[in-house]
Amino acid sequence: MIKLLKALAPILWKALISGRLFTGKAKLVPPHPDVLPEWDIEVKVSDGSNILLNIFKSKKALAEQRPLPVIMCAHPYDNHLVPALGKTPFKGVPQQYRLINQVGKPRFSTLTSWESPDPNFWVSHGYIVVNMNLPGFGGSTGEATTFGRNQSRAYFDVIEWIAEQDWCDGNVGLNGVSFLAISQYHVAACRDYGYQAPKALKCISPWEGITDMYRDLSNLGGIPQDGFPAFWWATEVKPAMTGDPAVFIEKHGGVPADWLTNHPFFDAFWEDKRAPVEHIKLPILTCISFSDVGLHTNGAYRSFTDVKSEEKWMYTHRGGKWDVYYSQEVQELTLQFMDYYLKGNKDNSWGQTPRVRLEVRSGRDEIHEVRGENEWPIARTRYDKYFLTSKSELVLNKPEKGSEIAYDGKKGSHTFSITFSEDTEITGHAKLKVWMELRTPDHSRQDDFNLYVVLDKRDPNGQRVPFYGTVGNRNDVITRGYMRASLRALDVEKSTDITPHQSFQSYQTLNPDEVVCLTIPFPPTSVFFRAGESLALMVAAYEIYQNAPMMKDNSLNEGGSHVLYFGGEYDSYLQLPIIPS
Repeated sequence: MIKLLKALAPILWKALISGRLFTGKAKLVPPHPDVLPEWDIEVKVSDGSNILLNIFKSKKALAEQRPLPVIMCAHPYDNHLVPALGKTPFKGVPQQYRLINQVGKPRFSTLTSWESPDPNFWVSHGYIVVNMNLPGFGGSTGEATTFGRNQSRAYFDVIEWIAEQDWCDGNVGLNGVSFLAISQYHVAACRDYGYQAPKALKCISPWEGITDMYRDLSNLGGIPQDGFPAFWWATEVKPAMTGDPAVFIEKHGGVPADWLTNHPFFDAFWEDKRAPVEHIKLPILTCISFSDVGLHTNGAYRSFTDVKSEEKWMYTHRGGKWDVYYSQEVQELTLQFMDYYLKGNKDNSWGQTPRVRLEVRSGRDEIHEVRGENEWPIARTRYDKYFLTSKSELVLNKPEKGSEIAYDGKKGSHTFSITFSEDTEITGHAKLKVWMELRTPDHSRQDDFNLYVVLDKRDPNGQRVPFYGTVGNRNDVITRGYMRASLRALDVEKSTDITPHQSFQSYQTLNPDEVVCLTIPFPPTSVFFRAGESLALMVAAYEIYQNAPMMKDNSLNEGGSHVLYFGGEYDSYLQLPIIPS
């Protein structure tokens, strides 16, 4: 309850004083006249569960007895909560557009549930839309889980059922945001069906979804995320359950915010929730948002880099999650992709589309460039090491003399910076390698600490240049990283020089006077610096420029000093992905 209050109170307050709580921040349009909604269609799946679907068909196609391909999504959120049914607040936009701060003002029809494809758009372009409630949610029976195997199995079964209906031409594609993206990963590589996708499933378009709940959200860098899981459970998951939430809590050993208590390391519990993206072979158009750091950014890129698909594309942006997803540009792009694979329209030039749509920003509202790239990470990237110095500078040559800088281990921080002498683009995965010591009074029993690091931008006058961040944050940094010192061990097989990968198998607490090496990955980003602008590396004992509900548990940092070592025998450096001009 305390975690929930800390996460929810500031959100409610901001929603109240801004007026967003009553008006919502989205634009609704009436249903297209050709759309025929069919509510609560029931399908029995292999485990005996009854799954509820909302199906949106074309009246004209039905009259002509013309089967169409299907655009589908599946999620735990109650799909009865659409404005057209009068079950949303004030019969207007869904509650999430009232609670969560928005960037922009997304536009969709009154038939559209939270983060799902808009029936207006897809039906008007020759598709049927199927919106599915996963087992145990929104009236669907069965066991309520999160990223559970019964979910992907039910999703698989329903896709096969759809393909057999006379109104479907046998082709299904998936689309949707966040959980609606994550569920696509799981069914496209369904564990219970030999890591196979349904035969009717021809392509997927997951829009900003984590692939590893433990590493990407719950315990990023080893520091527990308290706020978002508590907020998500209370406002979206628990209210949508068909059965008693107490059954879910008992089976999972608590609510999502408490799972780390029983499973502090990456074990079978978390592996079962990890999306097996390395088994996905279907054509995929995926999205990674550089603004969703701490939620989807850190894992979504794996839905491009780790999949086995030979036909794969990635769309990047740094705007608002929902505003971008419902934008005309993205709708048309996704339509072109779906037409190519679901309708066999090989003349629409999708095959010539660059594999990566890269958006490079100079600041929050300034897009420096949008261009196509052939791969991710970009092959021509130069990985430059900038070494920390006693003058708080970042330089290309390691100082010969060893030095140290200390800051307060509870509320302190230190900043290193570099001013670029020429125009510079940083695009890709940065990392920080730093040698540190936890220095405490003799009577202290502290043997561990949390480290928070950010990359920030400064203009020629030294003023911050903010960017958009998670859940509508308008004052965010370029990117941010985390590390709990005792969980610093890396998985040697999975780590690369570009992307370190923590193993999370055991604690390695610190001995008195012990200096340890921490290697911290930053979620990917893309930012442009003009000559005279600066990059700041901020190292701190607390979260920097973050907002609710993205709130970390920082009780580990009780005091003492965090000591940074560099130069001489200590090769502390920031590695940046530089794109040659």
